[in-house]
Amino acid sequence: MLRGITRPYLYTRVTLMSRQLAGPGAVEKAIETPLDELAPLLAALGAESLVANTSEEMPRSMEQRRLSILLNEILVLARPCIKQHREFLLYWTHALELFNLKAILRGRIAGAPAGAIRDELLDMGPFAALPLDALLRADSAAEVLNLLEPTPFAEIATQARRVLEQGRDLFFLDTSFDRRFYGGLAKRAAVLETKDPVSFRRLMASIVDGTNIVWLLRYRFVYGLPPAETYYLLVPAGYDLASRHLKRLTALASLPEAIASLPRPLGPLLRGAETVEDVARRLDANTRAIARRVIRASESSFIRAFAYVLLRAGDLMVLRGVVKAKQLGLPDDLARTALTGRGATREETHA
Repeated sequence: MLRGITRPYLYTRVTLMSRQLAGPGAVEKAIETPLDELAPLLAALGAESLVANTSEEMPRSMEQRRLSILLNEILVLARPCIKQHREFLLYWTHALELFNLKAILRGRIAGAPAGAIRDELLDMGPFAALPLDALLRADSAAEVLNLLEPTPFAEIATQARRVLEQGRDLFFLDTSFDRRFYGGLAKRAAVLETKDPVSFRRLMASIVDGTNIVWLLRYRFVYGLPPAETYYLLVPAGYDLASRHLKRLTALASLPEAIASLPRPLGPLLRGAETVEDVARRLDANTRAIARRVIRASESSFIRAFAYVLLRAGDLMVLRGVVKAKQLGLPDDLARTALTGRGATREETHA
């Protein structure tokens, strides 16, 4: 049955876990379900702890519960992976820990007490790579960056140090972190050996190229940054959107002109998009569609596991948003627009 499949145990685990992914209509059903009736639906999606009543002395935030669900599942999937694939999955979790690093740096720059900063941080459990206690004792942002040298965040720290030396503000510090992370992800993907390199490249292209498009359009046409500065802030790697395309796109005068100039397959995908938010939604839907196809058809257990993690992270983010909207008493239409970009009920398109 699993002839030709790499790592049959991992392949089976992904198959079983993928049954709790939110299929077409699941988010819509959650939006329409009253809060006090939501637990069974979330239980079927493996996310019941988002609405669990806890008796802990210090109840975990909903964001912490969302993160814990995701990290626990990544741990299950990473264990049976070979070393190279496991390290790639673990590197991906650094994107989640960047929240803590950014919070610490902002706090140090603002002079906030260590206790107040700590209250904002998320528990990464066994995935924690930051020396939190030492970082919270640091006297300055520069010392924080120095403490990152022996950690997996050393490359990010190098870029951030340049930003601080140039006297840039927190916006450029945040973007330097994100840029280095995605650049590192692309660099690691380029040397990764898989049984299904075509599917892996397609999935990585949707992530890296999609990130670059959204950043380019936002920096250039929302924040009004000049072309050279916009290009500098983009991920220094590309797939279908190479450096020459990025340089040309940053020089264009408007969002519609930039979208019309995109090469295939991105141009047809984004044709008619009028806002950066619309572009981001289409690109996210494209990544999710590719990830679903990978889970259905790829013989590479690792690529299926990575695709599952991408889909699961998105699902949990939306489900957390549904619960939060209900706790705040938001009307269903407003929640639907905020979470899906749709003002009226419509099932998610099949991949």
